[in-house]
Amino acid sequence: MSKLDITTVPTFSSLQEVELLLNKQELKLPLVVKPGKGSASIGIEIVNNKADLRYVFLKEHDLIIQPYYLDREFGIDVYVDLISGELIDLFIKEKIKMRSGETDKSVSVHNEEIESLIKKFISKINFSGPIDIDLFEYKGQYYISEINPRFGGGYPHAYEMGCDFMKYIVTNLEGNVNDHYEGYKYDEGYAMMKYDDVVLKRI
Repeated sequence: MSKLDITTVPTFSSLQEVELLLNKQELKLPLVVKPGKGSASIGIEIVNNKADLRYVFLKEHDLIIQPYYLDREFGIDVYVDLISGELIDLFIKEKIKMRSGETDKSVSVHNEEIESLIKKFISKINFSGPIDIDLFEYKGQYYISEINPRFGGGYPHAYEMGCDFMKYIVTNLEGNVNDHYEGYKYDEGYAMMKYDDVVLKRI
């Protein structure tokens, strides 16, 4: 639980603290070790014992350690009005397949617990504009893992389902306030799949 009374994935920057918690059995393996300011899932390692934890953590600088919470993973695309600071829209997707930190396959989801958690979080912070939030479900509980104040790689799913953040940005740039969030603007159960394609054309 964070200082904002929001459930988040516990995050540590001290190896000694993590080793102490492991010895007290207040933290369990496996653990995730990754760059504190990473991108595209580069440098992420999952460790299953204390020796590997120490070896991996001491290889680089500015690493963080987190529990391995991964029953299910979700991505939430959020837009907060640039003028009013109110929540305007959100889109919840369950991540089915990932590649290099980006979502290759996802399914649109309606989930009251996640919706409530995101609304509570937005009410307590000062971010505005498009926000990409990563969230894990672990043993029936939802934990915010990462917050990126930008468009996420999976945003095309939200856009195709009617969550038009570009429209909201234009409205704000014109000096107008968007209508505040009143519920889902999309249907659940729709999958998005990205794929690579090679096109040959005679010229």
